[in-house]
Amino acid sequence: MATSRTSGGSSLVGWFFLASGIVYLLGLLFNDIVHSLTGGFWNFIAFALLAVGFFLLFLWRTSMLLRVAFIVAAVGWALLAIGSVASLGAVATLAVLLALIGTLVAGILVFVRHLFWRNADIAFLVMAIIAALWLLGFIGWIGVLGGTLGLILAIIFGIMLVVAGLFINRRR
Repeated sequence: MATSRTSGGSSLVGWFFLASGIVYLLGLLFNDIVHSLTGGFWNFIAFALLAVGFFLLFLWRTSMLLRVAFIVAAVGWALLAIGSVASLGAVATLAVLLALIGTLVAGILVFVRHLFWRNADIAFLVMAIIAALWLLGFIGWIGVLGGTLGLILAIIFGIMLVVAGLFINRRR
């Protein structure tokens, strides 16, 4: 049984990851430099693009374990997108946990099963690990990853989204 339905679909997914990284990095830049352009809409757009990318991966893979990891990540990032513009209350912690677990498991499975190609698999795994570390900072009882370290992880996360998107777009 094949692990993917279409090889051309990964290019579209790569564009979504690339766009998500660029929008997220622009949001970080505008937050620190131009304070009038700040707000939750940058994160909303970035996280929504990331959720769509994971959802497309869910649609195009036939392996059940990969599909579960991708849909959990997609739901988590979609809830985080909504939470960036509206208050979710206790659901926000659930959103962080879903995005963290789904993204990390998806990154590990993509690397183990060689879903894209070698460099793209490695970039996807590193992006997933950085995303998991960055998302740990949103859980209230883990305060170590806040402040400067949280900002550094956020910047590396945005850069790794761009890198993963570029590598996923490349052909084998």
